[in-house]
Amino acid sequence: MTALARYDAACAALAAAVSADEVMQVRLETKAIEAVGRVARNIDLEIQARTLRIRAEARLAVMLDEGERLGIIAPHGGPRRKKQDSESESCFGPATLKEIGIAPKIAMQARRLHSLGPDGLDRVIEEFGSESRKRGRLAVNVIDDAIAKRNAEARRDLSRVLSEASVALSPTGRKFSVVYADPAWSRKAGIGNRAYENHYTTMSWNDIIAMPVAQRLLPDAWVFLWIPRAHMFALHPVEVTTPLGRITVKMPLAWAVAQAWGCDAYSTCFVWTKTDEDHPQDHGSGLIVWDQDEVLLLFKRGRGLPMPSGAEKVGSNHRERSAGHSAKPTYYRDMINRMTGCLPVLELFAREDDVHPLPENFFTWGNQSRNTAEDPITGSEAIRAGAAEYAP
Repeated sequence: MTALARYDAACAALAAAVSADEVMQVRLETKAIEAVGRVARNIDLEIQARTLRIRAEARLAVMLDEGERLGIIAPHGGPRRKKQDSESESCFGPATLKEIGIAPKIAMQARRLHSLGPDGLDRVIEEFGSESRKRGRLAVNVIDDAIAKRNAEARRDLSRVLSEASVALSPTGRKFSVVYADPAWSRKAGIGNRAYENHYTTMSWNDIIAMPVAQRLLPDAWVFLWIPRAHMFALHPVEVTTPLGRITVKMPLAWAVAQAWGCDAYSTCFVWTKTDEDHPQDHGSGLIVWDQDEVLLLFKRGRGLPMPSGAEKVGSNHRERSAGHSAKPTYYRDMINRMTGCLPVLELFAREDDVHPLPENFFTWGNQSRNTAEDPITGSEAIRAGAAEYAP
């Protein structure tokens, strides 16, 4: 039988399949046909075989869901449990994925493909074929990217719904999956003109650490934290809980703040270079070097948020002259919206007035702000509109 005849037979078998076993057999056959196409350097045959495999896996997800609904397959392929009814024909409950010969990774991939929906799957398959022919090899990343984008959208939608629901349900007010903070760090730099204290009210490190930010974070969240370079690794005594009780330890200030605010891990950082081509030597103060940049750290809680796609990624460095003491470029608010899909953001210490308007999905809390994070209104329509604006 020729490869094309095998392909036609596999198409007919998938159309007639009524069980997961039959779909898995078609999937196995498509892998063999794809291998033949690869050896023969027939890209069209490879594309046809992989496309049929994709459709078979999406069909498998439907059958798995139906099997779980009917009680034939254990939920999520979990362990088989014994039935309580000793008079039943079988003393065992639903079968596991292993027992029906389906690897968990295949089941997971099948459900991810199915989550794209019929129209989405058709669009992805069309793009996959076009890109594969252009490259002369299978563009499997097109499928992976589409699934990753769909998963990111689902997680962001969940974060948005949880934030909206928390307005009414949480005693501490709206909860957020994104926090953007520019704390009023106390540096105790003396009485010179550049001292922080001479320009705005500052807070002690202990007071910043004690802020109840963790109460406003959702289980999976990102925290963007501005911190002076001289502060990041400065050791600061904090109390921590151990099996032996509460003890005082010294830890880097940045991590002391992050863990007190509910974060579990450090992710990355961004650098704002406060010069431009016309003023390359512009600088602030500094004891050892002239400060020409500031650092924005990114911490995460739980799983954090979905990693940005290629279209949502930004460079780690941004160059722009300072517009005033402690003022941060609006670029970073736009960056956060692009990276998060315009989820609701809690901005701490926001400079908020008619001259400094914030994006509609930003809620503020702290000095020099209007404390909109405490408002009962949700702003959901504005958030959805913003999400559409920043969609890649």
